[in-house]
Amino acid sequence: MVRINEVADDTGVNYPSLISRRRRPQAVMSVDSGFVLIIVLPVAMLLMMTALSLVTRSNSAAIAAARESRAQAARMAAEYGLNQMLALVNTQYDTSQNYLSNSFSDQPIDGTSGATYTISYKLLNPPPAVTCSPSDDNNSDLIVTVEGKFPIGSTTYKRQINRVLRVCAPPGPGGVVSNRLRVRAIK
Repeated sequence: MVRINEVADDTGVNYPSLISRRRRPQAVMSVDSGFVLIIVLPVAMLLMMTALSLVTRSNSAAIAAARESRAQAARMAAEYGLNQMLALVNTQYDTSQNYLSNSFSDQPIDGTSGATYTISYKLLNPPPAVTCSPSDDNNSDLIVTVEGKFPIGSTTYKRQINRVLRVCAPPGPGGVVSNRLRVRAIK
Protein backbone atom coordinates (compact mmCIF):
# COMPACT_ATOMS: atom_id res chain seq x y z
CA MET A 1 0.00 0.00 0.00
CA VAL A 2 1.37 3.30 -1.06
CA ARG A 3 0.64 6.37 0.97
CA ILE A 4 -0.03 9.74 -0.48
CA ASN A 5 3.17 11.59 -1.45
CA GLU A 6 5.14 8.30 -1.54
CA VAL A 7 6.33 6.31 -4.45
CA ALA A 8 6.82 2.51 -4.30
CA ASP A 9 9.53 0.83 -6.29
CA ASP A 10 9.72 -2.76 -7.54
CA THR A 11 11.12 -4.03 -4.26
CA GLY A 12 8.23 -2.68 -2.25
CA VAL A 13 10.17 0.07 -0.49
CA ASN A 14 8.41 3.38 -0.20
CA TYR A 15 10.28 6.63 -0.92
CA PRO A 16 9.00 10.15 -0.52
CA SER A 17 7.93 11.75 -3.74
CA LEU A 18 10.23 14.46 -5.04
CA ILE A 19 7.23 16.51 -5.97
CA SER A 20 5.89 16.42 -2.44
CA ARG A 21 9.05 17.86 -0.97
CA ARG A 22 8.37 21.39 -0.09
CA ARG A 23 10.92 23.85 0.58
CA ARG A 24 10.81 24.93 4.21
CA PRO A 25 11.39 28.60 4.86
CA GLN A 26 14.77 29.35 6.37
CA ALA A 27 15.12 31.61 9.38
CA VAL A 28 16.37 34.98 8.40
CA MET A 29 19.38 36.15 10.48
CA SER A 30 19.27 39.82 11.10
CA VAL A 31 22.10 42.00 12.32
CA ASP A 32 20.34 42.42 15.71
CA SER A 33 19.97 38.73 16.42
CA GLY A 34 21.11 37.82 19.98
CA PHE A 35 20.63 41.37 21.23
CA VAL A 36 17.89 40.35 23.70
CA LEU A 37 20.07 37.56 25.08
CA ILE A 38 22.78 40.07 25.95
CA ILE A 39 20.24 42.05 28.00
CA VAL A 40 18.45 39.10 29.61
CA LEU A 41 21.55 37.29 30.93
CA PRO A 42 22.95 40.17 33.05
CA VAL A 43 19.48 41.02 34.37
CA ALA A 44 18.94 37.38 35.36
CA MET A 45 22.36 37.25 37.03
CA LEU A 46 21.60 40.47 38.91
CA LEU A 47 18.28 39.07 40.15
CA MET A 48 19.91 35.82 41.29
CA MET A 49 22.69 37.68 43.12
CA THR A 50 20.14 39.93 44.84
CA ALA A 51 18.07 36.96 45.97
CA LEU A 52 21.16 35.14 47.23
CA SER A 53 22.37 38.18 49.17
CA LEU A 54 18.93 38.61 50.78
CA VAL A 55 18.88 34.97 51.86
CA THR A 56 22.42 35.21 53.23
CA ARG A 57 21.67 38.42 55.09
CA SER A 58 18.50 37.10 56.71
CA ASN A 59 20.29 33.89 57.70
CA SER A 60 23.14 35.87 59.28
CA ALA A 61 20.66 38.05 61.15
CA ALA A 62 18.88 34.99 62.53
CA ILE A 63 22.15 33.45 63.73
CA ALA A 64 23.25 36.73 65.34
CA ALA A 65 19.89 37.09 67.09
CA ALA A 66 20.14 33.55 68.48
CA ARG A 67 23.67 34.20 69.78
CA GLU A 68 22.60 37.48 71.34
CA SER A 69 19.64 35.80 73.01
CA ARG A 70 21.87 33.09 74.49
CA ALA A 71 24.43 35.63 75.67
CA GLN A 72 21.58 37.57 77.28
CA ALA A 73 20.48 34.38 79.04
CA ALA A 74 24.00 34.02 80.46
CA ARG A 75 23.90 37.65 81.59
CA MET A 76 20.55 37.06 83.29
CA ALA A 77 22.03 34.01 85.08
CA ALA A 78 24.82 36.27 86.39
CA GLU A 79 22.26 38.88 87.49
CA TYR A 80 20.32 36.15 89.28
CA GLY A 81 23.52 35.08 91.04
CA LEU A 82 24.19 38.68 92.09
CA ASN A 83 20.69 38.91 93.57
CA GLN A 84 21.32 35.66 95.43
CA MET A 85 24.57 37.10 96.79
CA LEU A 86 22.77 40.24 98.00
CA ALA A 87 20.21 38.10 99.79
CA LEU A 88 22.89 35.94 101.37
CA VAL A 89 24.93 38.90 102.57
CA ASN A 90 21.83 40.37 104.17
CA THR A 91 20.91 37.10 105.92
CA GLN A 92 23.88 34.76 106.34
CA TYR A 93 27.14 36.72 106.43
CA ASP A 94 28.87 36.32 109.80
CA THR A 95 31.36 39.13 110.44
CA SER A 96 32.91 37.27 113.35
CA GLN A 97 34.06 34.56 110.93
CA ASN A 98 34.27 36.72 107.77
CA TYR A 99 32.60 34.21 105.45
CA LEU A 100 29.34 33.26 103.80
CA SER A 101 28.05 29.87 104.79
CA ASN A 102 27.19 28.53 101.31
CA SER A 103 29.25 27.25 98.38
CA PHE A 104 28.67 29.14 95.15
CA SER A 105 30.23 27.12 92.34
CA ASP A 106 27.93 26.31 89.39
CA GLN A 107 24.67 26.80 91.25
CA PRO A 108 21.73 25.73 89.05
CA ILE A 109 18.83 28.08 88.45
CA ASP A 110 15.46 26.40 88.81
CA GLY A 111 13.13 26.65 85.83
CA THR A 112 15.92 27.07 83.26
CA SER A 113 17.47 24.64 80.83
CA GLY A 114 20.89 24.32 82.46
CA ALA A 115 21.70 27.93 83.37
CA THR A 116 24.11 28.23 86.32
CA TYR A 117 26.00 30.89 88.22
CA THR A 118 29.24 30.97 90.17
CA ILE A 119 29.97 33.57 92.83
CA SER A 120 33.40 34.49 94.09
CA TYR A 121 34.10 37.27 96.55
CA LYS A 122 36.97 38.88 98.40
CA LEU A 123 36.93 39.41 102.13
CA LEU A 124 35.70 42.65 103.53
CA ASN A 125 37.98 45.61 103.09
CA PRO A 126 38.48 46.96 105.77
CA PRO A 127 37.33 44.18 108.11
CA PRO A 128 35.18 44.15 110.15
CA ALA A 129 32.25 46.19 108.91
CA VAL A 130 31.25 49.12 111.04
CA THR A 131 27.83 49.96 112.40
CA CYS A 132 25.38 51.32 109.89
CA SER A 133 24.74 55.04 110.11
CA PRO A 134 22.80 57.55 108.00
CA SER A 135 26.04 58.35 106.18
CA ASP A 136 27.57 56.13 103.50
CA ASP A 137 31.09 57.04 104.60
CA ASN A 138 31.53 54.22 107.08
CA ASN A 139 30.72 51.24 104.88
CA SER A 140 33.08 48.37 104.07
CA ASP A 141 33.63 47.00 100.56
CA LEU A 142 32.73 43.43 99.66
CA ILE A 143 34.09 42.75 96.14
CA VAL A 144 31.90 40.25 94.28
CA THR A 145 32.36 38.53 90.92
CA VAL A 146 29.45 36.55 89.48
CA GLU A 147 29.74 34.45 86.31
CA GLY A 148 26.58 33.28 84.57
CA LYS A 149 26.67 30.28 82.23
CA PHE A 150 24.12 29.15 79.69
CA PRO A 151 24.97 25.90 77.82
CA ILE A 152 23.54 25.10 74.39
CA GLY A 153 24.83 21.83 72.98
CA SER A 154 28.62 21.90 73.10
CA THR A 155 28.78 25.71 73.44
CA THR A 156 28.56 27.45 76.81
CA TYR A 157 27.79 31.15 76.79
CA LYS A 158 29.37 33.02 79.71
CA ARG A 159 28.90 36.52 81.11
CA GLN A 160 30.62 38.00 84.13
CA ILE A 161 29.52 40.77 86.50
CA ASN A 162 31.92 42.52 88.89
CA ARG A 163 30.43 44.61 91.68
CA VAL A 164 31.51 46.20 94.94
CA LEU A 165 28.88 45.87 97.65
CA ARG A 166 28.97 48.60 100.27
CA VAL A 167 28.01 46.85 103.52
CA CYS A 168 27.67 47.74 107.18
CA ALA A 169 26.55 45.99 110.37
CA PRO A 170 23.23 47.03 111.86
CA PRO A 171 23.37 47.74 115.55
CA GLY A 172 22.39 44.81 117.73
CA PRO A 173 20.71 44.82 121.11
CA GLY A 174 22.20 47.37 123.49
CA GLY A 175 23.93 49.27 120.66
CA VAL A 176 26.53 46.51 120.13
CA VAL A 177 27.61 45.93 116.53
CA SER A 178 25.88 42.77 115.31
CA ASN A 179 27.71 40.09 113.36
CA ARG A 180 25.18 40.36 110.52
CA LEU A 181 25.50 42.67 107.53
CA ARG A 182 23.26 44.82 105.40
CA VAL A 183 24.00 45.90 101.83
CA ARG A 184 23.81 49.68 101.65
CA ALA A 185 24.83 50.29 98.04
CA ILE A 186 26.29 48.68 94.94
CA LYS A 187 29.14 50.23 93.03
